[in-house]
Amino acid sequence: MAENQRFISGPPQLPPLYRGQKIKTGPYITTVTDEMVAQRERENEQLYRAWREQQRRRDMQDDEYMGDFKEDVVRRIFIRKVFCILTLQLLFTSGVIAIFLFVDSARKFMIIHWYLWIVAMICFAISFCAISFFEGARRSPPFNYLWLCILTIAMSYLAAFVSAFYEIEIILMALGMTTLITLGISLIATFTKFDLTMRTGILFIIGLAAIVSIFVLIITLMFTYIRLLHILISIIGMTLLSTYLFFDIQTIMGGRRIELNPDEVIFATAQIYVDIVLLYQYILMFMGLMHHQ
Repeated sequence: MAENQRFISGPPQLPPLYRGQKIKTGPYITTVTDEMVAQRERENEQLYRAWREQQRRRDMQDDEYMGDFKEDVVRRIFIRKVFCILTLQLLFTSGVIAIFLFVDSARKFMIIHWYLWIVAMICFAISFCAISFFEGARRSPPFNYLWLCILTIAMSYLAAFVSAFYEIEIILMALGMTTLITLGISLIATFTKFDLTMRTGILFIIGLAAIVSIFVLIITLMFTYIRLLHILISIIGMTLLSTYLFFDIQTIMGGRRIELNPDEVIFATAQIYVDIVLLYQYILMFMGLMHHQ
């Protein structure tokens, strides 16, 4: 009983909040809402868990060391699975792009049946939403792998369709730049102390501003052609996708405020894959505009 009391009475706690309570913050007076009460309870729960973990480590025994080791192993296995599947996806996408670029009959088929990109877009949207929002679709085999295959095929066709409008040299440069940027972001996201998962509000603001800006620019381009606006769209897109790629990699690697459950292999793979392919498309747009300057 004394040992349990040590765990209960010791942890630091923030003062509890009550609905309707008035709090003075600088020159302002804030009225406490139910959401603020729930947030304070979650903060105290996190403090308690952190304190309990410190106590557990203080009195740690050999079997508990083994438990921590197993957690690290699970995370490493999760990362290996994600990047192995991701590598297969990117190889498949590169192969599809190469087929539609170098095989004349395949390229003619794509041009004649241009409307198939709409079907691919619909398949991508459905599969991505299924993986993102439905736990059964991303965790229950074999359906999770089926959804991922549909997503990969759809994204590969869209990437090939976009690439068909550019010269081979530009496509190769875009592929090289995408590879270098992806590797750079991966290394920085893994080893930097900056934790983007602690700043989801900033991420949301950047995403919202970028999407609204691209939407407004596209509407403007519907009425007039301004080459600079195309360049601006590509730069905004590259910045947005690079930011999301940074965030997604940190959630996969773990050790941050927000990290993915090791059971979410399909979800993690889909997020990284979509980030990279969309980043490639915006880089391709940018390189094409710069090449024809």
